[in-house]
Amino acid sequence: MTVHVFIGPTLSAADVLAVADRAATDRAVVHRPVRHGDLLALDTGAADTVLIIDGVFHQTAPVRHKEIIDVLARRTRVIGASSMGALRAAELWPYGMEGVGLVFGMYAQGELDSDEEVAVGHLPSGEHRQLTVPLVNVRWTISNAVAGKALAPDDGATLLNAARTLHYTERSWAAIVHTTRRLHPAAAEAAIRLREFAERHPDLSDLKRRDALLALSHCSTPRAAASFPGFTPAWMVPRTMYLDRWRGTYRPAVRDRRTAAVSELDVLRFQQLYAPDFPQRYRRFALTRIAGIPSASTDDGDGRLVRAALEAADQRGISARTLPRSAWSYWLTPWEQREGGPEDRLSTLLVRSFRSAPGAVPFHDAPAELRGTDEAWVASADAVAAADRLNEQMARTGERRSPRHLPLPLVRRHLADTWRVEEPAALTAVARDRGFISLGEAEDAARRFVLLRRARGDRRPEAPAC
Repeated sequence: MTVHVFIGPTLSAADVLAVADRAATDRAVVHRPVRHGDLLALDTGAADTVLIIDGVFHQTAPVRHKEIIDVLARRTRVIGASSMGALRAAELWPYGMEGVGLVFGMYAQGELDSDEEVAVGHLPSGEHRQLTVPLVNVRWTISNAVAGKALAPDDGATLLNAARTLHYTERSWAAIVHTTRRLHPAAAEAAIRLREFAERHPDLSDLKRRDALLALSHCSTPRAAASFPGFTPAWMVPRTMYLDRWRGTYRPAVRDRRTAAVSELDVLRFQQLYAPDFPQRYRRFALTRIAGIPSASTDDGDGRLVRAALEAADQRGISARTLPRSAWSYWLTPWEQREGGPEDRLSTLLVRSFRSAPGAVPFHDAPAELRGTDEAWVASADAVAAADRLNEQMARTGERRSPRHLPLPLVRRHLADTWRVEEPAALTAVARDRGFISLGEAEDAARRFVLLRRARGDRRPEAPAC
């Protein structure tokens, strides 16, 4: 029963809380301007609302459409207005996002088509104080000034053209006056009158704020069922591997203060490296996916699962008869090629070569089958958080003191000690048995934890068996 509000320069946190109190809405939580990953980190359901007002797009990646659709697919109400929210609502209303206000309407009807209309320069933190004037506010101010007989229609068109020549990071009322004097001297007095009109009538010169306040009030109204032609429920939109990857990257692994910055994929990577039973978990995960069955029975070990996977592979033309010698030498160690039965060799090859899609990785988010027990998951999250704290402390001691600067031989020795193998071929085999595409990928993941091991007296930072 929470309303998550993403704001920045358009409204302050005090504005949001004041409207929420007057409307007696559910609990309001104020967030920074929305950016890529913020929505995926929320734990929302059908009773919650997300209101997007402001968002970033220049300094960092903006919120993606798929992220909003993912929230909609949870049956969470999503409303957009004023700025980034109006842009996304104009693009996503066919999937259930609600748009509020004039800015949304102008985008939805095609009267506006540029992101620059709502872009402003602002301070990067705090309340993100606005430093410039968005073009859509200039339009609205001119319209109101003309309607109030404070400005002639022809002068209004001239002033709008002058404002358009300014980059959004430079557009202010003073800059509009200066630019008009330079480009259209005859309209210089009109520019001064427009600036004075904006100063005297803030309620008639800030359309973005007006729409944002309207959207806040709209949060307390009942959600209307979409009944227009062409509506596509968000839950019908296919998920992509990019969305899965984003979900794993930005969703907190454990929702507590100690590990707030640790994501699900962070914890899964740690368990890939250090959990003793992860190869067994991953083997069952891969064989189940290859066999195309919903779940695997453990009553008879993995014999039945192996046979189902081999049959599925054979139907796709992959068998001991069809595979070239180069495939065996690539995926198996020399010892594995000599020892074991045909089924063991082929099932090992299938597990190590498994991909969720051609050319993709074995998994994009953190599948439930790979997580292990809750206790081990929390312990692993604590270990990741501890490693990050140590790495941050080490980085402050000087240049080239971060995990990425660790010598490769040191990282490889760390893995050799952890996995208790020495030969490069065996290291590669173990990495693949743990779901890594290559030994290099495992080494990149391990860099994050090498310093933690050394700080703990050269003990292995193991994840509990799950």
